[in-house]
Amino acid sequence: MSELTCLFKPKSIAVVGASDDPGKYGNRVMQSIIESGYAGPVYPINPNVSTVLGHTAYASARELPEPAELAFIVIPAKSVVAAVRDCIASGVKGLVIISAGFGEIGDEGLAAEAEIGRLCREASIPAVGPNCMGVICFSSHVVGTMTMDRLKGEPGDTSFISQSGTYGVSTLNQGLTSGVGFSKFVSSGNEAVTKFSDYLEYLGNDPETNVIIGYIESLKDGERFTSVAKKVTKKKPVVVMKFGRTAAGTRAAASHTGALAGSHDVYSAAFKQCGVIEVMRTQDLLNVATAFRSQPLPRGRRIAVAGISGGFAVAAADYLADLELELPALSQDLQDRMRSEVNVPAFAILKNPIDLTAEYRPEFLLRCAEMTIHDPSIDALIIGLWSWPLPPAQESLRTLERLQRQSGKPLLLCYYASRRGAELVQSMTSLPVYGTPEEVSTVMGCMAWYADYRRQTATFPA
Repeated sequence: MSELTCLFKPKSIAVVGASDDPGKYGNRVMQSIIESGYAGPVYPINPNVSTVLGHTAYASARELPEPAELAFIVIPAKSVVAAVRDCIASGVKGLVIISAGFGEIGDEGLAAEAEIGRLCREASIPAVGPNCMGVICFSSHVVGTMTMDRLKGEPGDTSFISQSGTYGVSTLNQGLTSGVGFSKFVSSGNEAVTKFSDYLEYLGNDPETNVIIGYIESLKDGERFTSVAKKVTKKKPVVVMKFGRTAAGTRAAASHTGALAGSHDVYSAAFKQCGVIEVMRTQDLLNVATAFRSQPLPRGRRIAVAGISGGFAVAAADYLADLELELPALSQDLQDRMRSEVNVPAFAILKNPIDLTAEYRPEFLLRCAEMTIHDPSIDALIIGLWSWPLPPAQESLRTLERLQRQSGKPLLLCYYASRRGAELVQSMTSLPVYGTPEEVSTVMGCMAWYADYRRQTATFPA
């Protein structure tokens, strides 16, 4: 699907429906592209004005001085099919049809959507939408969405395919705010032409993408999805959230995109079969992506937990056990060394979880963490961070980062005293930081499951 490159790295862009009116979606898209710093030519198409936002306007795509490689269509649904014909005749290589009012509203819209699909397939060009929020590629400074939010971020290595527009953009914005580095985003909408599987295949081969996340309501090409996903997941983690899990959610999904949603059990089984990681909460989608971006896969399911709170230790142990992860007891020799070399409090519990209690100093936990993460009986470590001082000393965080690098094992942090505190600590370290024992345990469970899959398929990374 190399032809999808024009969607994310176009050499020129046209905006059909561009406007100077801030209340018009065409204005938002045009403004967003300009403000993102896109360096190529931008051609507004509006037959009623001579300029839009300081750029010469054209009556139709056929009148452009050169073919635009990518065209955004942001006009009423009744005029979209004609605009698609004009764009194809002008030589565009790809379309992003943001306009709504198609398969999601009934038979007339379905017919128009089918005609768009026919025209684009005959012309062999990809098309996003209709009924979508647009596309983003941070490396090429293409931010083509109709959202009021100013979506800004340094290019990262996570790409996001969302069948929901507004929900997808909101999740993207949440990730950008919390430090998730995104490469590309596509709001796939009704998928009249280009399907979720097509984007997945493209991103699976994209050198700028190392982690793929997705929001799925329904898949119109289930067999192709599983075929593509089996190939992609052997190279990169794919994390999805499937909505329409209940009868009420299924009805809502059908009315949203005009596509019928099938049994969630069938979807879940298909995901497992092809190595796709399914999560149930929006925050987990971002949390798991954060871990895969920076941490190696665990070489087994043996997890250690260390901290200063017995309650945190018990909660984490329960959640990890629910996910069928092991918390092996540390050897008596290792426990004895901790007591003699680290001088931990006599009442500290060192079996695993390690509970140093509130009578501690940061160096106690750091030294115990070092001894634990290097122990051959442990595959990964979770640390419950102390809440005072906040933030932790830079030296302490650098020590934890060094331990992770030296061991080659995943190390996840949990700052559970406050959500704001967790965000602050995350801004200070490259290690993933989570706000509750449920979150950090869920992430570890996803990493262990995916590591198992890579071992079973003989594709575990060297």
